[in-house]
Amino acid sequence: MQQGVSYSDSSYYDIIPVGDKFWIGGKYGTLKTIDSEGNLNNISYPNLQVDIYKLDYFDKNNLIISGDKGIVYKHNLNSNTWETIKIKGFEKSCFYNLTVVNDSTAYICGGKSAIAHSKKTVPFGFILKTTDKGKTWTQVYKNAFKMVWCVKYNVLDHKVYALMYTPNKTHLFALENEKWERRQKIGNSIFHEIQFENTEDFIAMGGWMGKKGRIHHKNQKLELPHSGLLWGRVTNEKYEIYSACNGQIVLGDKAGNYKVFGEKLNKAFNIYETVFTSPTTAISIGSARTILMLKIIEENPISRISQK
Repeated sequence: MQQGVSYSDSSYYDIIPVGDKFWIGGKYGTLKTIDSEGNLNNISYPNLQVDIYKLDYFDKNNLIISGDKGIVYKHNLNSNTWETIKIKGFEKSCFYNLTVVNDSTAYICGGKSAIAHSKKTVPFGFILKTTDKGKTWTQVYKNAFKMVWCVKYNVLDHKVYALMYTPNKTHLFALENEKWERRQKIGNSIFHEIQFENTEDFIAMGGWMGKKGRIHHKNQKLELPHSGLLWGRVTNEKYEIYSACNGQIVLGDKAGNYKVFGEKLNKAFNIYETVFTSPTTAISIGSARTILMLKIIEENPISRISQK
């Protein structure tokens, strides 16, 4: 299902489970629910018409949603109440990613809004921290020449990490004694997200737009020639799915085997995020208001994906 026809349409950026449905956030303040059958409904909220980039939970009853132009939304699922927070000094910045540490502490990262809209500018990257459930925020990192694509809390070693990008290189930083210390160079391209397997091993995903995708483990590097940049990864007991450029989906079987699947729709488009709805079904979302309903058809040596 592709509702739009170009990148200028209202793209979908993130999806998370909420109750028995899933919430989708996207461009121009898009906020919708979708069920496992693909039925969409709008969510009523105090929409300021700014892009929504990331959704997460503070706890089982409270959501935090990061947006463009210095906007953070908070939502209580029990009372169905909303709070809008405008962070002074970040009116021209995008809150591109966030990570929750506990029921009161979270970090948000990003850079200038133009970066998220595929424009070239000095990024003025930053990381903000809250310790009061998002009411107030303090800047804990800034660098004019680095875009901070991802900030991630590792529940296994209880540390916060960040992927920081300057032209042609991405470095992994860790928060050590309240200072951001450079751990290692991940690669010579954008790496958009990182996930942790244990206290030592990670999986970082990225690459080049419209060209190669890259999956980097701590000690292993894999390139996928035709997938384009890999935006995100979801995993269950048997499979992992990477969201990629140009309508590509990458399916892995956790044994080192990967297949790239593509879907040709109205225009070239990106798949930004995927969520499993069962052990063998998933929903992928992306630009041009694209939604793919995926079904894994189990075969040997690796499964294949059907899309609709």
